[in-house]
Amino acid sequence: MAIPDSLTQRFKSQFALTTTLKSVAKLISGNFLASLVTMVASVLVARWTNPRDMGVWNAALLVSLYTPTLQLGVFNGLNRELPYLIGTGDKDGALHMAEAAYAWVWVLVGISTICGVLIAIWFWTTGQPELCFTSLAVSVAVICSWPTFYLAATYRTHGEFHRLARNAVVVALIGAALVLLVWRAHFHGLLLRASLLSILGVVVFYIRRPMPVKPQWGTRRLVQLAKVGIPIWLVGQLGTFFMSLDRLMLVRSTQILGYFTLAIQAGTLARSIPIAFTTVLYPQMAHRYGETHCAMDVWRLAKKGAFGASMVGLFAGVCGWFLVPPFVHIVLPKYAPGIRAGQLSAFLGLAMGLYLFDNIYNVIKRQDLYVINWCVGCLSFVSVWYFLARLMHVSLAVASSVSMLIATFIMAATSALVSRKACLSHDRRRNGRNEQAPDITPVEMD
Repeated sequence: MAIPDSLTQRFKSQFALTTTLKSVAKLISGNFLASLVTMVASVLVARWTNPRDMGVWNAALLVSLYTPTLQLGVFNGLNRELPYLIGTGDKDGALHMAEAAYAWVWVLVGISTICGVLIAIWFWTTGQPELCFTSLAVSVAVICSWPTFYLAATYRTHGEFHRLARNAVVVALIGAALVLLVWRAHFHGLLLRASLLSILGVVVFYIRRPMPVKPQWGTRRLVQLAKVGIPIWLVGQLGTFFMSLDRLMLVRSTQILGYFTLAIQAGTLARSIPIAFTTVLYPQMAHRYGETHCAMDVWRLAKKGAFGASMVGLFAGVCGWFLVPPFVHIVLPKYAPGIRAGQLSAFLGLAMGLYLFDNIYNVIKRQDLYVINWCVGCLSFVSVWYFLARLMHVSLAVASSVSMLIATFIMAATSALVSRKACLSHDRRRNGRNEQAPDITPVEMD
């Protein structure tokens, strides 16, 4: 008895969903363990560093948020093109793209090294040794970020996601061991730890890389990656600016920004949940689009992931709300003014759950629509912040946390609605073209 096609398709769909959930679970569990270890290390770092120095370091790290502009979208393009090309069956093309991107890594490493050394020399000659050492630590982090971006983009399959999670745990454990440097040398130890952790993190990802290709310069391939990646990169830069608004509002007061460390750590842990879902689902979305070119299939896949991310984010937020106060009072009493901000930031995973719909813009190449979400999010943040900080006179740290929480949810919800409309329009145009195409059938020859 033959198995009906509908039953076969349903079985494949359920199998794919189960595999996806397992990949997400592995990645979340690995990221959670890594984040937990990192958080413990960060707590020890904060305990052995005064809030003002932590504020200086948090302000310096803002520089590393914007240096990815130098990569010109190549790694963003690789992140999209690898699964897409594999979905279309062009595996050789995917390997050549990876080789060209790997060559671009070394160009960026050289440029970043020269710039970092020149900036450090300038601070030293102007009699600012602390800023010289700080700039060197940030420069090392930037230099190491290029191979990290490239290597992370090559993890595309379910088996590789498990390896990616293990790598994150190994790096977190290394960071925990290096925290002893902060205990011995305080702020200088913090800078040395950050530098060594960046270097060793690249080593771990390189040893376990899934695509052991050699760098091969290819101008045509790099241009193709840049064409695909620049719109994605621009969207990413807009997103980076949006997610740094809470810190930018506090940058004038390093003391408050130091207290805001709790919110930064809680927000980072909460955001790791939707990011884990995105890491697994984004290549699947690109792969499926390469197979079917049906945008609504991609939107429905994002919908399932968004629901799961939101539920897990809600659970994490509730746990954070009750655990942050006793934890801070026992371990970090000098950071007590930042408790409420940390509690609120723990819910960013819930607010960011619908973030998965943003990936649709990259898959169907409609990054221009992201500007709508971004404008809505930024306007929401500024409006809420000024209402709370200027009119209600709420503390600046709490105002930043609440503003980011509300603006993130509004921005993500807007993304869900706009991306759905874009997918429906995409499929209507595609179906219209198919209907207009002539039906050519082969003619039998005598």
